[in-house]
Amino acid sequence: MARFAKDPANQEAAVVDSLIRKLRPFDKSYGSERASTIGARPLSRMRPIRAPMSAAAVWSCVGLGVLLGAALPQWPYARACGSWLGLYMIAVGTVVVAGIWGARVSWKSRLGFAHVIAVGTIIWGLALTAQEVLPRIGYAKARLAWRCYDGRAAESSATRLAAVKPRVDGGMVDLAR
Repeated sequence: MARFAKDPANQEAAVVDSLIRKLRPFDKSYGSERASTIGARPLSRMRPIRAPMSAAAVWSCVGLGVLLGAALPQWPYARACGSWLGLYMIAVGTVVVAGIWGARVSWKSRLGFAHVIAVGTIIWGLALTAQEVLPRIGYAKARLAWRCYDGRAAESSATRLAAVKPRVDGGMVDLAR
């Protein structure tokens, strides 16, 4: 121990530690408690890096989102309106969440191709969401309803007018001849 105490680098480090302690007497994050020697505790408070998930676990997470996203276009129930539409939207939200989950675990595990596929799953889920939401909020040409009336989706007045207009225009053309 005496051999290390006479080392000029250790003496300088001890002086620096004492000066820092004088500046901040109650802050224990600066400097070490004992003189810097071989085998002393590290000055860093960083946590050790955890080992990433195995590649098989990452691919199973990403594959789960891909399978669910691939199955949704074959949804067996009517999704025009009502509770089946709500259930479908929950399933589409699950695809987006599964894509985010897969993207997160593939990013942490440094698997680039799995990350690209997971981001594609997120985009696919958002596209499925847009397919159902946009016609119901008036953004698309055709208007759809969220709720069912008499067991079917209610037509909006814009849809009825769009359906009637070609018949009226067609009749006017025939009258003009």
